[in-house]
Amino acid sequence: MDYNAYEILGLSADATRDEIDARYKELREKYQRDRFLPGEEGEEASEKLQQVEVAYRDILSSMDESEQKETFVEDDSYVAIQDLITAGKLDEAQTKLDERVSRDAEWHYIQSILFYKRNWFLESKKQLELACQMEPGNVRYKQSLDKLTKILASNTISPDQLRTTSRPMDDGPRVGAGNGTCTGSSCTDCLLCNACCNCMSCMGSGC
Repeated sequence: MDYNAYEILGLSADATRDEIDARYKELREKYQRDRFLPGEEGEEASEKLQQVEVAYRDILSSMDESEQKETFVEDDSYVAIQDLITAGKLDEAQTKLDERVSRDAEWHYIQSILFYKRNWFLESKKQLELACQMEPGNVRYKQSLDKLTKILASNTISPDQLRTTSRPMDDGPRVGAGNGTCTGSSCTDCLLCNACCNCMSCMGSGC
């Protein structure tokens, strides 16, 4: 951030997520109400509302990127991919990830981070949900999913970014590859889930 977003919200840089959310809600409600006041007062409130929205969005983005760097697991088999993501080499990281034969819960977690970095938020959420289904007791996956779900519900992401974005499928029927769905199509997934009753068991069997 090239400006002090925390200062715009009237908070210190060490404010907690709950404090940030509460302050954002308070200011948003105030300026949404005051912007209908006549004259300069209303215009100033409209401008303040826009500043608050941008500051809140940027703070969440900064916090999330920092947390993602801290939550990588010390798994030697994923170190190279983690390093590429940290370096911003997303295409190379995706290629390395696609080359892996195993599609375990950590694979889906790393894929969720790659999708998030590309602003493919719904696809990122899908991958986190798969990771949580495969390892329901993993606190790290659950916390990441809870945070992303909260961000998606905060109205700080534009509708264009909320659209599901599919990336090209790889050559061959690879388990868990493609756009994060079983078949590459959300509609087909629904039919497949109805037929198999359990999408995760379908993925695990490689069909």
